[in-house]
Amino acid sequence: MNMATNWSIYHRRETAARLGTVATGILILVMSQTLAMNQEVPVQEEPISLTLAAEPVATEQSVQQPVQKVQPPPQKVEPPKEVVPVTDAPAPAIQEVTPPPKVVQPTQPEQPAKVEPQAQQRSNADSESQFAQDVRTRIERKKVYPDTARDLGMTGEVEVLYELDRSGKLIRAEIASSSGYKLLDQAAIRAVKSASYRSFPDDAWMGASSKVFRTKLIFSINS
Repeated sequence: MNMATNWSIYHRRETAARLGTVATGILILVMSQTLAMNQEVPVQEEPISLTLAAEPVATEQSVQQPVQKVQPPPQKVEPPKEVVPVTDAPAPAIQEVTPPPKVVQPTQPEQPAKVEPQAQQRSNADSESQFAQDVRTRIERKKVYPDTARDLGMTGEVEVLYELDRSGKLIRAEIASSSGYKLLDQAAIRAVKSASYRSFPDDAWMGASSKVFRTKLIFSINS
């Protein structure tokens, strides 16, 4: 586009120059003929007004050239640098220093307070004796002297063997020693079975789940 514009301006200037040369030649020719005519024939001089054509000056038309955007030179693109990941260096391992084990001297277990065997046995024996006495009392309350045996003059002593558990429940009852009379033996068994008993004391017969007792029942007419 710039070359075409320059060529147009140059062509216009050349054409204007040629026109100016031609016009000047014509003017000189006219003036020479006029002088020749004036010399031969006197002619009333009349003012000749010559209008010189001004040499056309080629005016440069203001051509608005498009503003070219000046692009910045391409920047040199550097290849991406390899990024080496920075890792924290592992902290040096801290070795735990374990203190030497403490030597614990074995402590002797506390020995329970010594209880005199006689006192302990006496306390337990008293509780057991009181319980056995209560059992005999309950059986005596249930003893009934049969009228027939009384009328017939039957007397005697019957030993009954029976077993109670810790709750006072009768497990079994049997004749350990007979009086010689069936009526008296049966009356003794009925007395043991019909009586009610209380549970064992905590300090009586410790560790035993039951206890066997023996009780003698005397049947006498005079009693």
